[in-house]
Amino acid sequence: MDKLVLKKEDTYKLQVNDQGEYIEFDLTDLGLPERIMNASENIAKINQEYLSEIAKLEKKYKDDEINMTKAIIQLERNKCLQMREEFDSFLGEGACQKIFGNKNRYGMFEDLFDSLEPHFAKMEINIRKAKEKLVKKYLPNKSDVM
Repeated sequence: MDKLVLKKEDTYKLQVNDQGEYIEFDLTDLGLPERIMNASENIAKINQEYLSEIAKLEKKYKDDEINMTKAIIQLERNKCLQMREEFDSFLGEGACQKIFGNKNRYGMFEDLFDSLEPHFAKMEINIRKAKEKLVKKYLPNKSDVM
């Protein structure tokens, strides 16, 4: 039986660590921009929840620094797990593990998003090109229409 081999000419590949691991974006995937926008919205919500919950914890544990620190650490751990899930939703399963390993620090996700932004701009150009390529390939030419 023959193997199915797909061409990978319309991918955007980023090396994400010193071990030579990559994440790839399929620029012909028309769902990619939507996944990026949805994740971006969800990341903003997670951040708002984080800030709101920090304010609540500061009021609750105003005079109890030890328990406030414990609560903030737990909150940050939970929010980091949510952030990893959102980033993996468009970067690919396990991407955050490749990028960060087992480290968790709440601010690292903002750094990651800032680092990705220039690449999104480059991909947008290629996504448009890929869409045009797909249209040319799969939609009939005017001369083919009866």
